[in-house]
Amino acid sequence: MAPLVFVALASACAASRLGYVSPWAVSALALAAAGATRPAYGYALSWLSPAALGYALLVAVNAHFISAAYTPAGLYLPLLLALGFIVARRFDDRGLRTAAITAIGLGALLGTWGLVQIGPTGMARAQALFETPATYAAVLNLLLVPVLALGIAGRSRAAIIAVGGLLAAGLFASDSRGGLIALVAGVGAATIFSIRAKRFRWRNLGLALAMLAAGWVVATGLRAWPSRELPAPTDTARAESSLSRLELYALSWSAWRERPLAGTGYLTFRYTLEQGRAQVSSYGEAKETWFVHNDYLQTLQELGPLGLAALLALTWLPALIAYRKVPALRANQQPAAIAAVSALTAMACHALVDFPFYIPVCLLLYGSLLGVLDRQLDEPRVAPAPDWKSRPLHRAARTGVVLIAGLILLRSVAAEAAAEWGLRRAAAGDGQNAAFWLGAARRIEPADWRYHWYAGQFWDAQAAESGKPEAARLAADAYAAGFAANPLEAKNLVGKISVHRRHRQLLREPADPGTLQQWVAQARALAPLNPEVQRELAR
Repeated sequence: MAPLVFVALASACAASRLGYVSPWAVSALALAAAGATRPAYGYALSWLSPAALGYALLVAVNAHFISAAYTPAGLYLPLLLALGFIVARRFDDRGLRTAAITAIGLGALLGTWGLVQIGPTGMARAQALFETPATYAAVLNLLLVPVLALGIAGRSRAAIIAVGGLLAAGLFASDSRGGLIALVAGVGAATIFSIRAKRFRWRNLGLALAMLAAGWVVATGLRAWPSRELPAPTDTARAESSLSRLELYALSWSAWRERPLAGTGYLTFRYTLEQGRAQVSSYGEAKETWFVHNDYLQTLQELGPLGLAALLALTWLPALIAYRKVPALRANQQPAAIAAVSALTAMACHALVDFPFYIPVCLLLYGSLLGVLDRQLDEPRVAPAPDWKSRPLHRAARTGVVLIAGLILLRSVAAEAAAEWGLRRAAAGDGQNAAFWLGAARRIEPADWRYHWYAGQFWDAQAAESGKPEAARLAADAYAAGFAANPLEAKNLVGKISVHRRHRQLLREPADPGTLQQWVAQARALAPLNPEVQRELAR
């Protein structure tokens, strides 16, 4: 089981950096395989089950049926959250211990990686394999806070102390203000719940603070490495970063007020930023972000009040329920419950200033910790399989549901593989195979605008090189299909404008000047400061 858990976490880490669907699928499959063994006991339905599964279902439905900008992330991100919750809930004590050791071992590798980055490598801020230090800090906190909480609750061992110091050093190496806020919240929650469970000792808190102090000393010492070339962020840079976040907050709030009930759709803030770049001067004409840097505000904008209520239930309901139930737990259950709820509280606070609920590995870990907490709070009971589960009709229905879900999820993987191979064949000059595979990607996943755009670029280049009318027609059709799939993305619209302008003599029915002006005005409304839109507007 440990290799499967490691593969699931490592793939989720890779998915948190790469924009590919394949790592998400590998992580989900490995996690499902790790929890495929039949549990020896079950649990009654708790308040945390609808909180976790309801939020995941709401995101998936919005991304697939409501949002104008479909993305496979809207299926896989909630899937990782739900799988983490279900699998952790099914594990027995031995399975949970193995999974926890595996996760902390991966965290130790990430912590060491970050220390190498700020030491010998000379980076200003550690981020390991992640795209931003904030993401790196969020992942480390989900592993560090449980370690600290176990120490505060009286379960400190030499190995726990050593790993805690290493994770703390990696966290301080990230120099993430959001990460520090989450750390303080997690330690505070661990202290409160330990007092609530009558397990608090000042000596234990002092030991946890000593782990943090040791990590800070190590990170500070490595920052003085002789080969350092990149300076640490200045106070001016930090102030500018805070100002830019306030601009993002204001933009997101304005976008929600335009659609206060349904929201703008899951993961559509990037398009909101493109339309309102004039309000976010700190991002200029080209800097991009998908995130508001406040998950609650972004959820309100994208999913509406119902989505915000679901996220609030997911983030704050666990602490409220645990506060009531922790004192009544058995002594051997309390440390694990305190560790889990402290980490959940830390990420809930981190979401106020960053975007951990949009990061695959963070969602997987959060769901798993939620499952651990739910498992500790609900008394296990013997759960013999009902008679109806052995009937052929039930087995057939279950197999059908699994196959349908697999086809929906693996469709994105197949489309991505086809598009990647088609782009490689195009780069190698094999136009026939490139056309076939790029077309296959469009047919497999027609709702994803990117595959239409890839095909449009390919046929556009073919038309420019060969002068064939068929190539120009296919380019125009691909760009038009891409814009129809995602009317918020300006790239396909700009591509269609360019084809009709540059290849007029090749098209049977080229757009007239009035239509081109309308298209350019539409592109300007979607991305007024985009350089390509500006060039078309100038022409």
